[in-house]
Amino acid sequence: MKRTIIPISPVKRRRKKINKLHYRVAVIGGGSWATAIIKILTDNLDHIYWWVREEEIAEGISKFGHNPLYLSSVYIDSSNIIISTDLKKIVSRADYIIVVTPSAFLKKTLESLKSSRLTKKKIITAVKGIVPETMQVISDYFKTEFHIPVSNLAMISGPSHAEEIAREKATYLTAASSNVEFAETIAKFFTNRYVRTIVSTDMLGAEMAVVLKNIYALGAGIYSGLGYGDNFIAAYLSNCVKEMTKFVSALYPDDSREMSDSVYLGDLLVTAYSSFSRNKQFGTMIGHGLSVRVAQLEMRMVAEGYYSCRCIHEINKKFNIYIPIAEAVYRILYEGTNVLTEMNSIAERFA
Repeated sequence: MKRTIIPISPVKRRRKKINKLHYRVAVIGGGSWATAIIKILTDNLDHIYWWVREEEIAEGISKFGHNPLYLSSVYIDSSNIIISTDLKKIVSRADYIIVVTPSAFLKKTLESLKSSRLTKKKIITAVKGIVPETMQVISDYFKTEFHIPVSNLAMISGPSHAEEIAREKATYLTAASSNVEFAETIAKFFTNRYVRTIVSTDMLGAEMAVVLKNIYALGAGIYSGLGYGDNFIAAYLSNCVKEMTKFVSALYPDDSREMSDSVYLGDLLVTAYSSFSRNKQFGTMIGHGLSVRVAQLEMRMVAEGYYSCRCIHEINKKFNIYIPIAEAVYRILYEGTNVLTEMNSIAERFA
């Protein structure tokens, strides 16, 4: 697995005019993460096309430079952005498509597109989940449904809450693709004063790790809601790393993979500990005794871990890998088993 670092230029008091990259890039999605990605891209690109579902968002960006529904405090320079609710129009204009919709809504979002509209595009997924209708990681979904060659598929991921991107906090991302040249191009899109990008060839391993970390973060939230402290959560997460490593290695063997890299371990930690984590918040509500339905109603945004639990459970029927933590979270959310009993039971196995 090749990893290279795209350097960040030091901050200067007087900034020189930046020569922006001449790529035609589209972003599909209007939520917090999509808005954060647009903020990064506007530093580097001179042609950005942005599809959003809501007219309210399109109007807010075009007239006022703010997304009125997500990360509304962030100013977006719309001078180089064409924003529209017409998906076909946006896709037709771009050569690179960055997909940033929740996995649960991906199939519905793209259902109006014929495969021919995407076949020759380069697809970058920033979706942190599995397509529930087909039980596929996102890259596999694009390969089978839209016939995208593997060399034209990539992902961008890493420990990166949109709220911290909005505040321009130092962030480390990973651009992963089997096509190293493609990954290096993506890294240029996503590198600026406060974002550093690592290039990797382990796209499938990173995708699956992203799915699992949401489940484990949800479990961390459940333990927190039950009253467990940081000492215990640290031990819990160390066991999650072992389970994640076993599952990812079984599905996608790669001797060069380092699970301590930020796209694996770092993303797990920030999702399990951060106050911005939707999965942790969702789990905490479950730990406090709320039903799954009530917790979903309380959440304004999607907690990917909820959908990921069922997908991993179904996928593992084929492989039969021992993943007691993920299975316990699944039973709580989908079979209604007792929260305290389930979580205490797996805690007894921790090393």
